[in-house]
Amino acid sequence: MLSRGIIGKHMPSVCSLLACRSTLGGQRTAAGFSAGTLARNHLFHSSSVVANNQQPFIVPQPQFEQPMIKPEEKRPNVMKVVEREAIARADVDGRSKLFVRRAAPKSRLCAGDVVFVETQNSMSDPAATTSFTGVCIAIYRRGIDTSFILRNVVQKVGVEMRFMAYSPLVKRIEILQKGEGFRRAKLFYLRENPGKTFQLKALKKMAQSAASAKKN
Repeated sequence: MLSRGIIGKHMPSVCSLLACRSTLGGQRTAAGFSAGTLARNHLFHSSSVVANNQQPFIVPQPQFEQPMIKPEEKRPNVMKVVEREAIARADVDGRSKLFVRRAAPKSRLCAGDVVFVETQNSMSDPAATTSFTGVCIAIYRRGIDTSFILRNVVQKVGVEMRFMAYSPLVKRIEILQKGEGFRRAKLFYLRENPGKTFQLKALKKMAQSAASAKKN
């Protein structure tokens, strides 16, 4: 009874205190919301942006008018379309024709071909390049991640280099001689018997390409 009397006696003061707290909190919330709204409006609708008629964010422009969808595809895969667009974007000198799977052997890169590759050392200095010539022993056709392996013998030591076909650091890919008598897609057996890899004509063309690359 005593506690009830005390609570009943002080009930108006407690109610007034809670009302004051809620009022102050509401004022702080309203003030914070108004400040955030003003800051947001100032950021996205500043007078300078409106005066210059410029958008505060960058809108990317489409590089292709229509998505690269084949006509026979009824339900195109989005990832394949993105991959085709990436290959078309990276195919600056038409090197994608060398890696077509079902093209004629004369027009595409095959295992056993003698290939000359010129690469840039860095993107900041395009003039600094490095060249490598070797026999193609493997090709991995994986869309934008297509790569191939070249093998050569430098000072009686076997050297292999793997190049990404669509890398921006790869400046030039040139087929010096088409391979003859190779029936396999992967010529890893040439690592054990390098004498069969290089023929007289291939060695001459490799020497000539290396000499021309040094002059240029």
